[in-house]
Amino acid sequence: MSLPIQAKLLRVLQEKQFYPVGSEKLIEVDVRVIVATNKDLETQVKQGLFREDLFYRIHVIPVHLPPLRERKEDIPPLVDYFLKKIAQQMKKDVKGISMAALHRLMLHDWPGNVRELENTIEYGLP
Repeated sequence: MSLPIQAKLLRVLQEKQFYPVGSEKLIEVDVRVIVATNKDLETQVKQGLFREDLFYRIHVIPVHLPPLRERKEDIPPLVDYFLKKIAQQMKKDVKGISMAALHRLMLHDWPGNVRELENTIEYGLP
């Protein structure tokens, strides 16, 4: 996100109001935001790529979610969830996944994380 957009977001979070594009009517808001990134924001702040004041505004309750490769135990329940979800969307009757296929999924490092796993499950459905 560019520094000017960061400034606008910070202003909305602090003042709880904004002007919609093309409008002269001020809108009041009461929002909470959940922010996710794959970047190290502290490093971005030090490099001048992320506003320090915005960082401290959004860094209220930090949650670190390790990549899927570091929590392989999450793969079986995610596979079950994605199988059911995608089978329903595709209107297919899917009973499950073989142990051999699940074993192969467990061996992969998943650089694309959960999205890659979901796409792999979708690709693998007949």
